[in-house]
Amino acid sequence: MNYLGLDIGTTKLKCGVFNDNGKLKYYESYDYGEKYTGDEKYLDIERIRVLVFDLLKKAYHNCKYDSIAISSLGESFVLLDENDDVVFLPMLYTDSRGEQQADKFQSKKDFIFSVSGVCPQSMYSVYKLLWIKENQPLIYKKAKKLFLINEYISYLLTGKRCIDFSQASRTGIFDIQSKVFSEDLAKLFDIDLALFSKPVKSGEIIGTIKNDVKDILGINQDVYIVSGGHDQVCASIGSGVIDSTICSDGMGTVECLVATYDKPFNDFDIGKCGYPNVPFLSNYCTYLLNYSCGSLTRWWMDMNYSKEEIVNGNAFIDIEKDFSDKPTGLLVLPYFAGAATPYQDINAKGSIINLSLTDTPSKVYKGILEGLSYEMRLNLEFVKKIGVKPKKMVVTGGGSSSRKWLQIKSNILGIKIYPLKVKDAGILGCAILGVNALTKTDLNIIAKKFVKYDKVIVPDKEQKSKYNVIYKKYKKLYNDLKKYN
Repeated sequence: MNYLGLDIGTTKLKCGVFNDNGKLKYYESYDYGEKYTGDEKYLDIERIRVLVFDLLKKAYHNCKYDSIAISSLGESFVLLDENDDVVFLPMLYTDSRGEQQADKFQSKKDFIFSVSGVCPQSMYSVYKLLWIKENQPLIYKKAKKLFLINEYISYLLTGKRCIDFSQASRTGIFDIQSKVFSEDLAKLFDIDLALFSKPVKSGEIIGTIKNDVKDILGINQDVYIVSGGHDQVCASIGSGVIDSTICSDGMGTVECLVATYDKPFNDFDIGKCGYPNVPFLSNYCTYLLNYSCGSLTRWWMDMNYSKEEIVNGNAFIDIEKDFSDKPTGLLVLPYFAGAATPYQDINAKGSIINLSLTDTPSKVYKGILEGLSYEMRLNLEFVKKIGVKPKKMVVTGGGSSSRKWLQIKSNILGIKIYPLKVKDAGILGCAILGVNALTKTDLNIIAKKFVKYDKVIVPDKEQKSKYNVIYKKYKKLYNDLKKYN
């Protein structure tokens, strides 16, 4: 059998088909832009629908598949009326609409966190829904169904309304322990729960593709639609993160480290620092975020190299060849797009400290990589209190292609790092969920067959010791420099 994984991002759609041995037999990706209505920006959901159907048709023509599982960005949702017509386009999680609505519930934040695993914040779906209710009451009255992006596509394919637990938790109205949409929160928000779909675990068969859709796609067999998940969760599964001994680190434009633990934590002091409780397979996970990762390295490269040198990779080879084996001694606070976890300070600013006239672009670039690594160590230390103690880290995304960066990260974190061979971990994770659903094979067995790593990177004891000294200084930087923001 063959298993299709589909990942729907903010601006890109990726698809991969894997066979029973985990071999990638087909891959395709499409880029798409956002949709503007006046000054307001939305996901172009109709464009996404057209491209998804086109991609599924092409994939089946090239390599017949037996299942489809979908991962997507979280929080953004589309509203449909009773005729399944779109009445409101998906807002991005960064959209400020919903801020005032979230602020109204800050007095109830402890209770909301204890149920939903997240604090009141405008990024979550329910607060944007409340904005629509207050500012677009006629549209809210028309709305009969609310879908996050991957469940919307699943609904178009099957006609069945199901949302996986990890995506449901991104709405802000889901009970993460009972695994149902919360009646208590619905009463608090005065929201009709009929808008929401049936929650199911990741890897559950939702149904088969409808006959009319099969005709459109040119499919001549039953294809099972399997519940996928939030993109971060699916990427972690595709990284082999099945239990709490392993964490995954997505080193993209934004860095997101996903770490798992056995039971949801009830410490609101941790929750208010931005760490959510997210249902993950049979346990839970949280997200450790840094808004500046690939965006920061690219900023520095753009100032020192031509576009052509960057695109063909020569710039990275050139700048890394002059790296010293020793720590730079620079202190780079990577808050060039604000601070995410644990400070949650969007107004925080980046800084580079200890510069001298003899410092080269290469040295500063390495200092940036060190600062990004210090930041992930800071986050990992912060969540130790909830039981996060991984023994190894799997890395994905553009940053994972630099072994010198990974060696710096390994030295600073003091952890073994496993670069993933398949860089698009999300589609691999979806394929693994498809195998699990159709064959009932244990996830650990599937992961061992499907997930392949490049050569492991081990911490250098001498450099680790030197970085430990510098890290003590790094931990003080935010508070020392905050008054200058």
